[in-house]
Amino acid sequence: MIHDLTDLHIEDAASALRRAGARGVDAYELKLRQNAPNPTQVINHLSETRVALMFLGSGAQVTMRDSPDLEIEWLGERFYAEVKQFKWKVQDKLDEAAMRGSPGEFVVVGDTSQSEGRCSYQQVSDVARKKKGQYVNGAINVLVIDSESSGCFDLAETLAGSAAREFDEEVRRAPGDLALRRLHGIMVIASWGSAGWNSRNVGFEKTEHALPHMSWKLIEAFRSIGQE
Repeated sequence: MIHDLTDLHIEDAASALRRAGARGVDAYELKLRQNAPNPTQVINHLSETRVALMFLGSGAQVTMRDSPDLEIEWLGERFYAEVKQFKWKVQDKLDEAAMRGSPGEFVVVGDTSQSEGRCSYQQVSDVARKKKGQYVNGAINVLVIDSESSGCFDLAETLAGSAAREFDEEVRRAPGDLALRRLHGIMVIASWGSAGWNSRNVGFEKTEHALPHMSWKLIEAFRSIGQE
């Protein structure tokens, strides 16, 4: 039954991408089917579909690929996106319990520093550093975090900004690591569950030390995508 559900997710994702005009879908679908025995891995890769459809819906041309995950042509420019899914966390369960037990006063959510030892923005920065081998030299590169965490909902812009500043600090501490300077920005998409493709809230912040420089037109487009 789990395998049947995984096949359904794969079929839905591939069909949605083809209808939207994405390129490289055959190879992407094959990758998903090869990973079908591991549903968790399939769900991870389905985040690439969600991100691709968001850009396709904004008029971009998207090619599904590996390392990095997406090649995107948008507004006359080309860039690459590496996608990482953040799953539902232990902290989300604690947040839900706190909100249910609250009589109406302000409740702080999304603080993973106690439950996981690292704040959410630090975790995003950690991923950005670990993914440095995926960034294409001489091109524009963006890390996209597709988050199921309830703590990211309505906080995507704040999280992206804090993560980018944390990453910039890491770059300053490692001036000789040129691979880190290939990342031009961090995007956070707050979404509900793994079955739907629509973004709920999107935040973006550019990094400060990336080369080549990214145009302001593209920066502003990143900041406005997904917003209503």
